[in-house]
Parts: sequence; structure tokens; C-alpha cells
Amino acid sequence: MKKKILILLAVLFFVSGCKDVKLDNGENAIVTFKEGAISSQDLYSLLKTRYGKEVITDLIDTYLLDKKYESTNEERSYINQGVKTLKKNAEAAGTTLETYISLYYGLSSENDLEDYLRLNYRRGLFVQEYAKENVTEKQINQYYENYIYGDIDASQILITVDVNSSATDEEKTKAEETALNTAKEVIAKLNSGADFATLAKQYSKDQNSANNGGSLGKVNTGDLADEALAALRELKDGSYTKSPVKASDGYHILYRKSIDAKPELTEDLTNEIKSIIGQELQATDGFSAKALKALREQNEMKFVDTYLEKAYENAGK
Repeated sequence: MKKKILILLAVLFFVSGCKDVKLDNGENAIVTFKEGAISSQDLYSLLKTRYGKEVITDLIDTYLLDKKYESTNEERSYINQGVKTLKKNAEAAGTTLETYISLYYGLSSENDLEDYLRLNYRRGLFVQEYAKENVTEKQINQYYENYIYGDIDASQILITVDVNSSATDEEKTKAEETALNTAKEVIAKLNSGADFATLAKQYSKDQNSANNGGSLGKVNTGDLADEALAALRELKDGSYTKSPVKASDGYHILYRKSIDAKPELTEDLTNEIKSIIGQELQATDGFSAKALKALREQNEMKFVDTYLEKAYENAGK
């Protein structure tokens, strides 16, 4: 990519400034023959036709994002890790970094690679910021009402599906049935008045909580599987799940001791919610392109070359 950018820049130089050889039509010649010549405008027209759409957006974004962001430790770490990873990939492929990035990225040197990674990082940074800025107050309030709740003081008994990766489908099905039946057996014992903590020590495969009678302490989003947290929210204080709760890590039997009051919607919590919703926005199709288009519009970008303008507009379709 950088190589293509440099070629275009060089041609632009010829188009605008080279005065060594002039053709009859006033254009600058870059190659002459006994009869006729090739002008810098000929080369520029060909290159912009083949690479213009791709190159011009990179040039635009590099220019704008370099003005907006300064180099940070996080950015340097991202670039260094990217270079390190591609060097390992090149080594694994039995070739040099230069050959590898030329083949897969159209780049010619490690410096070009660093520029490429820097642009990717700063594009991602802007898209992230743009997403947060576009989270509405309505979305924040809806998320707060539906997904924000106080810490839950809870306990669990986790029954895992014990099967190795090489097991047959029949063996996996049998292990699944065994785990489910064990979980139902535990619930039946709870229904008969058995002590939750005692059963946790006997049955739970979550050793950290099992050794403490199944106690998880206070949990919230991210501490347990989503299915388990959803079940805890539905429970009343002092009650347990009457059916096993299936999640990726097995079957949960959950007990809710209490739940704290819902936290107030402070500025810090609002920013946290914006980040969460923003991440969801970033994952939607076309959002990154929309954000970067907004960056260019914010800077009142205007094209002088109508062909490149058309190529740019078509890129978003």
C-alpha cells in the first residue's frame, strides 16, 4: 500500500512540477520515443484508475488522524506486537518479513508495515470514540433499566459435563445426560431439606466456591455465565433454582442470599454504559465505514479530481 501511495505522490509531483520535457499539449513527459512520448498525466490516470480508491482513502485518513492523535505507549505497543506477530508468521512460512508483507499486504518494508499498523490503530480509536458519541440518552436509560442491577450475594453448585475432546458423539450425549441427572438429584435433595453448603462441598466442580460451601460472594455482570446471572436476578432472596441452569461451563444450581440496591446512574456509570453500547455499535455492519466517512465530512473534505471523488463515493456502496 505504501509503495502505491509513493508512486502516486511521485506522479503528482511530475504532473504539477516537473519541467524537464514538455509535450506539445503542455504535459510533462516521463518517457520519450523516437516518435511520441508517455506523459506524467498518462501514468497518473492509469494509477488512479487501478489504485485510486484504495490509496486516496488511506492518504486522507492518515492526514486527518495524524492531526487528531499523537503517538502513545498503547499505540506503540500495538505496532510492536503487530510487527512481532508478522515476523513469526514469516518465519513459520520460511520467508523474510519483507517478502511476507509484500505478498499479503502489498507493503515493501518494515517501516511501511509500521505505518499501516499505525493507521489501523488510529482508525480503530476514532471509530471507538465515534461510537460512544453516538450513543443516545434513550439507549443509556434503556440499558440502565434492563441490565444494571445491584451486586448479588450468591452461592452455586456447578455440575460439569465431564468428557474429553476425543469422545464420540454418543459418549458426549451420555456425559451430558449424566451431568443433568446429577444436577436434578442435587435439587431433589435441596427440596427434601438438605443443606446447600453441604451439597456444594460434595457435588460442585467449582473448587473455589465449593470449599466455601458454594459461596460466590457478591457477583455482577462478567462474574458468571450470562445464563446463571439471569437466573439469579429472577430468584427471590433466600431461594434457589428449581431446575438446573445450563451454561457453557455446565449445569448451575444457584442460591440467592440478597441483592444490593440498584446503583445510581452517575457520570462514571453513564460512561461505562456508553462504552458497552458503543462496542455493540462497532460490531454492526458498515459502522466503521460510516464513522470514517463522518471524520472526513467533519473536516469539510472536498475533491478536486472528479474521478477520485467518484471512486471514493462508489467505495461506500
